[in-house]
Amino acid sequence: MVVPISSATIFAPRFGTAKKSPAADLPVLTISTKTMLSTLNMPTFSTTSPGAAEITTLFINVLLVCAAIFIVVAVWVGYSIVKFRDRGQAGEPDQLQINKWFEIIWTVIPALICVLLGWWTVVSMTGQPGPRTGEPLYTDPDIVITGAQWWWDIRYPKLGIVTANELHIPVGKPLVIDLYSNDVIHTFWIPDLGRKQQMVPGHHILLTIQSDVIGQYLGACAQYCGNQHAWMRLLMFTESEEAFSTWVSANKTHGPLPPLLVPAEGMAKVDPTTIPMVAVVTPTAAQSLVSTVPVALPTDTSVARGLKVYQQQTCGACHAIDGISVAPYAPNLSHIAGRATLGAGVIDKNTPETLYQWLLDPQQIKPGCNMPNFRLSPEQTSDLVAYLETLK
Repeated sequence: MVVPISSATIFAPRFGTAKKSPAADLPVLTISTKTMLSTLNMPTFSTTSPGAAEITTLFINVLLVCAAIFIVVAVWVGYSIVKFRDRGQAGEPDQLQINKWFEIIWTVIPALICVLLGWWTVVSMTGQPGPRTGEPLYTDPDIVITGAQWWWDIRYPKLGIVTANELHIPVGKPLVIDLYSNDVIHTFWIPDLGRKQQMVPGHHILLTIQSDVIGQYLGACAQYCGNQHAWMRLLMFTESEEAFSTWVSANKTHGPLPPLLVPAEGMAKVDPTTIPMVAVVTPTAAQSLVSTVPVALPTDTSVARGLKVYQQQTCGACHAIDGISVAPYAPNLSHIAGRATLGAGVIDKNTPETLYQWLLDPQQIKPGCNMPNFRLSPEQTSDLVAYLETLK
């Protein structure tokens, strides 16, 4: 049975309506910009974390000092224009000798202002969250975040969790994160955490983050990284200890974690002139990606057919599912049904209907992404959705 398509919301980089996929005669999917992600701000001024609060305080202090200097200079210039304007008198104005103390004062005051601004900056830098007391400097990260075109691999090595595009952290707790890029330069940026941080291939960047207010926060890649750069979104959930523990319990991986996202060794790229660019897995490489962890196979007819579609269509050559595949080349799907978004934020409501539309033709929704259109039949797509919806 085909999953019916209702009016679903997709946060897409264009307006109007999406074209119908040739794979099925489906109702047109309305695209709206009034979505959950669009209601989350990326604020200029934020105090929800120590890092953001330090940056906001520094910016406001510098802004006030510069505003005061501007007002003094503007009033002085305005007064001089009115007071000393040309009144038609002949000759050059008188040249008066200025007291040297005035020269000393207007040299010392700007110098002191520069010292003050520099001191504020140093204080803000030292006020950023750092390593936890008693722990070595950045040697034991709590979270490893890897940027790839155009999504985020997020793993918690101490907790045995691998997810994608959604970051969960407990409120008020400093966490050491390891930032890495798999392909090109990306920039990790969640404004409510404060600073931006570039992610450079071949270099591990470590820093500490902390969020002090429970809520959902929007982040993004802030470094142009290709044609879907604008839709490399990141959603952060700051949760209470109880809610975070519940999330951890529901998302733990059975067995060892899948390997870190790395350039696809043993994989051959298709002709670069073709669209989209996808990785073609050799039989030997595909066999190495099969999980050896025992897992209970589904018995429901539609769900079992969906698992078969997943295996036959080489989905497992790129996507990992706990107990099924350990492939590291695309977002981990072990708990995809429990996520809020799809496609790194391009679809902001993860429902069976939106998942169906994504699987039917990813290129329609996120053109140029590395997931090709497999031209699944409506029945195959429906079965695959039924299977993936069991992965909560």
